[in-house]
Amino acid sequence: MTGHDRIDEIIAEQEALDRAAMARVPFKWYDVPVLAIFLGLFGIVFLQFFTRYVLNDSVSWTEEAARYLLIALTFVGAIKCQLIQSHISLEFVDGFAGRFLPALKTFALAASTFFLGFCTWSLWGLTQKTIYQRMVSLPFPKYYLYSVVLAALVVLVAVAFYQTIKSLQSDKR
Repeated sequence: MTGHDRIDEIIAEQEALDRAAMARVPFKWYDVPVLAIFLGLFGIVFLQFFTRYVLNDSVSWTEEAARYLLIALTFVGAIKCQLIQSHISLEFVDGFAGRFLPALKTFALAASTFFLGFCTWSLWGLTQKTIYQRMVSLPFPKYYLYSVVLAALVVLVAVAFYQTIKSLQSDKR
């Protein structure tokens, strides 16, 4: 077997794993906000493209709105990734962990919970300090965006904490 054949085999295996993983991720009611934000982002980016390149007269607020929707999409979408445990990880570390893998995963969940809690606390402070600031080209206060991200972080902390507790309970068995 040549190196090229081995690469093709690895790619085929990975594509099969990806298809199997996608089959296990059903669309749930809590995916609706992510879809709504994505569709809003799609519409605004299309409006930006259309007005800039077709009409040759760009709408000024679309750049800022797209930026804020992308930020919201990131944090709200992270909830789904946390629920199905599909965040980026170093899979080769799993191979080296051996029998310590459950403890390592529990530690990673606990560290994630702590970090997300710290981010939530920090964003709460930032929201309080900037409550009267307005967005540059949109007629809204900045805390609207901060509130969406804060709510997503609170949910992420709750999910990560629940997963950490479940992981600790399964490690004791």
